[in-house]
Amino acid sequence: MFTAALVSAAALAYPVAAQEPVAVPAAAGQARLDAMFAAADALDEGADPAAYRRSFEEVLAYGRTIYPAEHPELAWVESELATADYLQGDIKGAEARLSRLAPVIEAAIAAQPDEPKWRERRMLIANAQVVIYLTLSAFDKASVLAQQVLEWRLGQAMTDTGELRASTELSAAWSNLANAQIRNGETDRAIASVREAIAINRRLDPIPANAAPHFANLVTFLYAAGRLEEAAEEGRRSQSVLESFLPERHPFLAVNLNSLARVLADLGRLEEAESVARKGLDMAYASFGESQQTLSYLATLAHVLTQGGKAAEAEVLARAAAEKMTRDLGPEADRTLLARDALAEALLEGGRAAEALAELSAISGVRSNRYPAHHRERIEGEDKLALAALEAGDAARARAVQQGAQALRAGSGAGDDTAAVGGEARLALFEALAGDVPAGRERAVAAAARLDARLAELEAGGARRSGLDRQLRKGFGWALEAIALSDDVAQSFVLAQPVVEGAAGITARAAQRRMAARDPATAALLRDRQDAAQALQTLLDRQLRLAGLGAAPERLAALEAERAEAARRFEAAAAALAAAAPDLAQGEAGERLTLSEAQALLAPNEALLMIAPGPQGVTVIAATTSGAAVVRHGSSRRAEQLVRTLREGLERPGGFDHAAAAELRALVLPEAIARVIGKRERVLVSAGGAFSSLPFAVLAGGTPERPHWLIEDHALVTLPSLASLRQASRPGAPPQLRGFLALGAPVLADSRPVQLAAAAGASTLPPFRSAENASRLADLPPLPAAAGELAALGKALGARESRVLTGPDATEAALRSADLARVDVLALSTHGLVAGELDGLDEPALVLTPDGTAQGDGLLTMEEIMDLRLAGAWVVLSACNTAAGTGADGSGLAGLARAFLHAGAGNLLVSHWAVRDDVAARLSTATLARYAKGGDPAEALRRAMLAMAGGRDTALRDPALWAPFVFVGR
Repeated sequence: MFTAALVSAAALAYPVAAQEPVAVPAAAGQARLDAMFAAADALDEGADPAAYRRSFEEVLAYGRTIYPAEHPELAWVESELATADYLQGDIKGAEARLSRLAPVIEAAIAAQPDEPKWRERRMLIANAQVVIYLTLSAFDKASVLAQQVLEWRLGQAMTDTGELRASTELSAAWSNLANAQIRNGETDRAIASVREAIAINRRLDPIPANAAPHFANLVTFLYAAGRLEEAAEEGRRSQSVLESFLPERHPFLAVNLNSLARVLADLGRLEEAESVARKGLDMAYASFGESQQTLSYLATLAHVLTQGGKAAEAEVLARAAAEKMTRDLGPEADRTLLARDALAEALLEGGRAAEALAELSAISGVRSNRYPAHHRERIEGEDKLALAALEAGDAARARAVQQGAQALRAGSGAGDDTAAVGGEARLALFEALAGDVPAGRERAVAAAARLDARLAELEAGGARRSGLDRQLRKGFGWALEAIALSDDVAQSFVLAQPVVEGAAGITARAAQRRMAARDPATAALLRDRQDAAQALQTLLDRQLRLAGLGAAPERLAALEAERAEAARRFEAAAAALAAAAPDLAQGEAGERLTLSEAQALLAPNEALLMIAPGPQGVTVIAATTSGAAVVRHGSSRRAEQLVRTLREGLERPGGFDHAAAAELRALVLPEAIARVIGKRERVLVSAGGAFSSLPFAVLAGGTPERPHWLIEDHALVTLPSLASLRQASRPGAPPQLRGFLALGAPVLADSRPVQLAAAAGASTLPPFRSAENASRLADLPPLPAAAGELAALGKALGARESRVLTGPDATEAALRSADLARVDVLALSTHGLVAGELDGLDEPALVLTPDGTAQGDGLLTMEEIMDLRLAGAWVVLSACNTAAGTGADGSGLAGLARAFLHAGAGNLLVSHWAVRDDVAARLSTATLARYAKGGDPAEALRRAMLAMAGGRDTALRDPALWAPFVFVGR
């Protein structure tokens, strides 16, 4: 029976009238019937449904010779014909057949309540009905029936002692309900249900092979919900579990890796995504050769490579997949079209827009003929076609195609989808580029307002849906580019903020709300708003899911009415929170600065520089107390390539690419922007996307032999957010520092003393502070210069209270027990790690000495840092990766630096890449020594850098050595 599609066996017991006992035929007749049933059931119904039907028709014909009409045994045999109905395309016939047969089985349950086989058979039929309802898009019926099956299974699993007995049937029932819920748009409920299934599977020993889809589905469901970080974490965890109970070449191992690769790519973790995609592809090839599934994985790898800027290899792979699928399946098959999509994407990334446009035009024609207007792939294909037209230089066609895509969305009832609102912002830019700048500006302003409304709902919901957040910010990017073309500096300034700053503000405000929730009254108000926001999101998910499946207009209208009512409840809950706790109610839009406010907060010697890479171009804004300008130019794709090239060179000595640095400098400082900045001493930088991973000090003019660094012209300050302009700048240190606290040079398990390592000749160069080749904490190398660096810092600062904790004393407990309110400078000289650098590490962390307790595992994580209580201290993070980002937006302060700012740090000195011990000591000591004498901290860092860049020691002139650090603050 095709209930196997849901990997389940389940039953129902409906209240029915009492029946006569079920008649039993002669033993020989029953034995023959059972044998015929088993033989028919052994056939592969998927390979030959017609033969399957004929076999069970013969079984049924014989059964009618030994049983009277309406006998439950005949109903059970006939239910198998529903499988043939379904597989031969008669879905409604299958539904009608099972609806007629189910009451017969229920009557047998009533007549023989102590006979378990009738309940089991009813559950099998019920599962078949769930499959059919899902196919017929009767999602409410599917969910209700799946819930009833689950309730029966829960009752069946309950022991006399009140414990729940784990079984494959119970886990499958939870999984079936999850499948029904996800199709019904109940994404969060589906995630909760499949988690229950997995929890039960984990209690089974061994875990059954048919549990594999449950683990894989959790990753898929989280991805669909936009909860990318959770999806990545579960993907890695699921892979480990799957490998523990599945055979080496089981297909679900590759399935899960393929899903994980796509999640990681969307998170911007492209190297990891590529590695995972290649592993999944190799596994599929080894198991199945050039199967269609394997070719689909090949297309996934091509997509990942395209995202990583490896267009040439991506094109080769995508073309191979598309050509093979075209030969095997035809040019219009669904899988072929997806492979051709990947090929067009690679062509576009490689600068071959005309070829990409031709390919996408052909794909669009196929989908327009084959797919209904509401089909998601048809609509998204039009988005891609419009973009290709724009990049091919045909803005008018891009505008027309995007208008068509928006009309399809509106007609399907998906007008409020995040993709639809983003499509409006995209259309605004296309209008402006096609010559209608006023219309583009008007549409962009309207789209931005809708994006803000969705962002507010998303933030209030509490769950971290970074996938949706990224879609919204990309929408802001389209709107920003359209408005920048109108030369509206003030409006551009407002819209640049959500593009540049990413989700940093949401993260900080969420932590503040968690702390405030300790007050019961405030907690209740926060919960009310969160529940209302989640209910609103659930209804929108359901509405969009059904719209994409072509649900009846009246069904969508009913959901729209429900959503309108949910929106009113959300507005009421938000208003109640705002009245009681306005600071907690404020969302991202409320924290943004206007241009005039920002200008009023600048000092006469300061200039503000914002770089917002959008979906197409780069928008640059400069502002001073007396002027402002906006320029939208260049290509964001080219900018990302340049940053990638420059960063790769900077992370290895001697690899600096002057040409890339010079081109980036021209992109960041076009004439109009440079004119506004002039010769102002301090430039406050707020950069988004790939630019946030770039220390602007290395932007160079001049020649490769005699470069002129940007740091020579200005002291550079990295702003953690535009809102930080409201903080008073700290140009110098207090006359006498109260306290200096330093931790570093941790002692890790199995580490050898520094002098022994040196004596053994382990390395000819000082170690870099990273975990490049470490898979365990104990594998991290010692840091020979860290203790001396911290001691030198303490001496240079001359604080009244100075405490330096190194080696076994540098523990998390020591940091937590310190009186941080009296610390003006907190320095940490250790390994800085980003998520994934150590096995099991899923968030950024600093390495301290483990003390053997659960709270002292040696990893001071981002969340633990946020719980510290600093009083405006300047934090020096002399470690690698502390400004590293954790997402696709490239947000450079998404790591440890952001955590310290939330904890109350005033200013930070953080690094962008691995720092050599001796260089870190030299830079940080020189910077803080000048700061201790009352100097501007940004200027202090500038002079320390220039001393190395232009010093007598030519070995230290390489920007790979002197440029990692940036000053973060105000």
